[in-house]
Amino acid sequence: MDLPVALNNKFASLISYTKEAQAKYGASASSVIVIQDNKIVTEWYEGQHHFKSGAIQVTADSMFNLYSTRKTYVGLATAIAVVAAKLSIDTMVSDIVSDLSKRDLQDITIRDLATKSNAKFFGVERIEREEVACKLIKQLTGKNIAEIIQERIFNPLELTHSEWVSVPKANLVCDFQAADGYASIRIESNEGHERNLYSSTRDLAFWGCLFLNEGKINGKQLVPSQVFELIKQLRNDTEDRKRIFGWYFKKNWYYATGAAGCHCVVVPELNAVAVRMLNKYTENYLEDQTQFNETLYESLKSI
Repeated sequence: MDLPVALNNKFASLISYTKEAQAKYGASASSVIVIQDNKIVTEWYEGQHHFKSGAIQVTADSMFNLYSTRKTYVGLATAIAVVAAKLSIDTMVSDIVSDLSKRDLQDITIRDLATKSNAKFFGVERIEREEVACKLIKQLTGKNIAEIIQERIFNPLELTHSEWVSVPKANLVCDFQAADGYASIRIESNEGHERNLYSSTRDLAFWGCLFLNEGKINGKQLVPSQVFELIKQLRNDTEDRKRIFGWYFKKNWYYATGAAGCHCVVVPELNAVAVRMLNKYTENYLEDQTQFNETLYESLKSI
């Protein structure tokens, strides 16, 4: 996906805030991109992939671990599968998923998966909600989360720097979320439900644009409009504090964020998307999210 670039210095405060966050949290890398009116209006990178000698400089090709921001990808795949199957959002998951018992699934519904409600772990193996969602999607479509997102989104938009990583690569940014504090790369299943979704700053911003434009990019409807109708239905039905298919919806924006500080915010009123990437994030979680979003909003509104 290509967009014209029209850089604007009114985002200096947003970049300054991100620099401060990088230093405060002890991250080795950070980046910011803002897209407004289908133009890249600011783009900035700083730091290295880790702190040791020989670390690669952060660039537009650098891919960060999204952690919980990935839940928007799991959520979109779930919504696509549910809409295609014409299922009620209140369908019991045990009516669809056959390799977990009704007792294991604890009466969880598709609505519960969509809003991150009910139990977080299931069965004797304590699998997480995202893996339950993957099982549901496979049963409905014959494909896993990664396959649906790759075919429906990544390939058409040419998002070549987004991947559920199962082998190491040089352009992966290390993060410092490991218990011992060492820089690490997370390598897991390529099915799409685990914490190994890596993305470049631009690719995550383009992902946000997909939602800003309700699934329509370059005149093509990549995601059925019924998916966004379902999201609106859930917004009307759901408390503000809960995620809806991975997104937190607030008055002036909605956003998704991850444990290492990768953050995507969509501002429909001002036709804008912004992304902030970090590779360490350990304190003042909600305060930081709010401050970034408010700084962005004021920057967008400034003349």
